Amino acid sequence: MEEIKSKDTEHKSFSFSNDRLKWVGSFGILLATGLLCKKFNLDSKTSIFFMGTLFAILSWCFSFLPDAITGLLLPMIYIVFKIASPGVVLKPWTTTIPWLVLSAMLMSAMLNETGVIKRIALWSMARFGKTFGLILFGITLAGIIITPFIPSVIAKIVIFNIITMGLIETLDYKPKSLEATLITMAGFFVISTFRLGFATGDSGIVIGLNYAQEVTGKVLTWMEYLIHNLPYIILYTFGSLGVLIFLGRKITPISKEKRNLLKKNYEDLGKVKGKEKVAFIIMGIVLLTMATESFHGVNSAWALVIITSLFFLPKLNLLNGESLKKINFLPLLFIVGAMSIGNVAEQTQAIDLIKKTLEPFFKGSTFSVIAMSYLTGILLNFLLTPLAALSSFSLPLIQLGIEGGINPYVMTYIFQVALDQYLLPYEFAGLLLVYTSGYISLKLLVKILLIRMALGLIILLVGAYPLWNFLGILLV
Repeated sequence: MEEIKSKDTEHKSFSFSNDRLKWVGSFGILLATGLLCKKFNLDSKTSIFFMGTLFAILSWCFSFLPDAITGLLLPMIYIVFKIASPGVVLKPWTTTIPWLVLSAMLMSAMLNETGVIKRIALWSMARFGKTFGLILFGITLAGIIITPFIPSVIAKIVIFNIITMGLIETLDYKPKSLEATLITMAGFFVISTFRLGFATGDSGIVIGLNYAQEVTGKVLTWMEYLIHNLPYIILYTFGSLGVLIFLGRKITPISKEKRNLLKKNYEDLGKVKGKEKVAFIIMGIVLLTMATESFHGVNSAWALVIITSLFFLPKLNLLNGESLKKINFLPLLFIVGAMSIGNVAEQTQAIDLIKKTLEPFFKGSTFSVIAMSYLTGILLNFLLTPLAALSSFSLPLIQLGIEGGINPYVMTYIFQVALDQYLLPYEFAGLLLVYTSGYISLKLLVKILLIRMALGLIILLVGAYPLWNFLGILLV
């Protein structure tokens, strides 16, 4: 388990194996960037910003340094070369995001150690395991139940990857078979997709919202975000499930013997135990606290930190000192380091330059702006990690959206769905993790992801667009 968790911030190492080629190629890219900056007469601050940021992105892509160390080093580069003041560079530490991620780690550890996640997953699969399609539905249902309570996408993917691997072994499917591929991707899709319906679904969501808040001056509550996004994200989640069910429509129905085995695995857990009962109560409290944020006025991040800290109380004893030692806190450095990119970019010519480059492609109707934003996110995924893309390009896209009359918050929603589109495993650490488990056929994976890529745009245009119009939030 710990070995799998260590991949939390692993990125983009899928395509290259020659370390020397990586270093030489990266040096060449940095040199070319420096020459381009000189050619376009960019000032020294902007030139160093581009080269320093590109160095970090290449390090994240090719793992020159541990991702957390790169996240720690990048802000120091900005400060030492006086691209921005420490107050600007380190501002992400004063936001809710690091504390949200911290509480997410504690919440994930608690639900895992108490066995609640395993119980929910086994219950849903035992309850809906009559056909192969219903097995996929059961996995999806379990992910839907868990998603609001663990604001870390990687933590959720790790947990569900372990569950789906166990299910594949239980049902005796061969690795890389159609069945094994579809089951594994069902676990990945529900986590990757359904998280977009919640402001606390992933730290990347909060990064995008933070930029929109800076531009609008308006703080979006947890419930407002839910209303703006969850309806079409439900369509997106079940649409992704539909893709898998369609591809598996000819798979032989689950035998009675295997159905009984699933049921037995769940029954072996016994009745809900003491700590599990407490965990279920806490899940309800957490959901209620986040849903009523606009009434009590306490930001969900602060509330979650307080609630998860109580796990260590002797009377509850849901977590202890040993539990704390098992949690990998280094991803915090990666996330905050990535967030500093956007703050520092505002102090240079970088935002205007990126905006002018993209501007010709963002002319036309609202539909065309949505489509171009979607395409931009897909293309960026080939080059950057989703967090790096959110940190680097959210602000330029928001500004382009404003010129097209689109609400800054809506632009972040579009960009988030776009960055959820992948074609190859290296594009996202979570997808790379499930792929390297050895149960997925690459040929089938690419086919599935291409279909889902088309689905994502359809959902935005047919589902999200009318919803945002109806809510009156689409335009500035």
